[in-house]
Amino acid sequence: MNGEIDKTNQIIELLKEANNIAVVPSKVAGVDAFAAGVGLYFMLKDLNKNVTVVYPGAKPEEFTDLTDVNIASNVNQRELVVSVDYSGTEASKVHYSTENDILYLTVSPVSKDFDLSKVKSEIKGHNFDLIITIGAQILDDFGQTFRELEGEFSKADILNLDNTERNQRFGTINIVDSNQDSLSLLVLSKALKWDLRLDSKAAEALLKGISRRKGI
Repeated sequence: MNGEIDKTNQIIELLKEANNIAVVPSKVAGVDAFAAGVGLYFMLKDLNKNVTVVYPGAKPEEFTDLTDVNIASNVNQRELVVSVDYSGTEASKVHYSTENDILYLTVSPVSKDFDLSKVKSEIKGHNFDLIITIGAQILDDFGQTFRELEGEFSKADILNLDNTERNQRFGTINIVDSNQDSLSLLVLSKALKWDLRLDSKAAEALLKGISRRKGI
């Protein structure tokens, strides 16, 4: 019992400290996993967290009208950000143009000895610090998604949620409960213990998963 309480406290702290969270439902686990992920998404957004549902390909038919969830099908894509520190100059104009797939950025006027170290570039991506997996027995169940997120998986905390004893316990924290008929029920049963609030959108998503699993 104490072990369960300790694990619950660890998860509460994990969710509290996380800034960028990936919720990754397994396609192998079908609609139930996706529904559990969407329900969890809404509850985490209620905590003002930056949350992304990582799900390659088309959404399940039951969720085709879903528009207010940040879903990434290709997390391998990144943004190139270029910054120019023009403080201390008389620069007042910015112009850009493209030619032969090359972007030219012009800032003027600047002196001939402008310090070029003030021009910086960086690649920005998701940089998840917490990954919540749903319904995957092993990481390879995620296929291409795992390969694209392999770096994040090695650096981020992983909260592994599943309802089958075949799960390989690959997470930093593993919540595996084979007594739960569905993954959506698993999320529902744990959410309040983790200080998450169940709003109408989360409840609707979880109900779809539970209904599909039970064949209602």
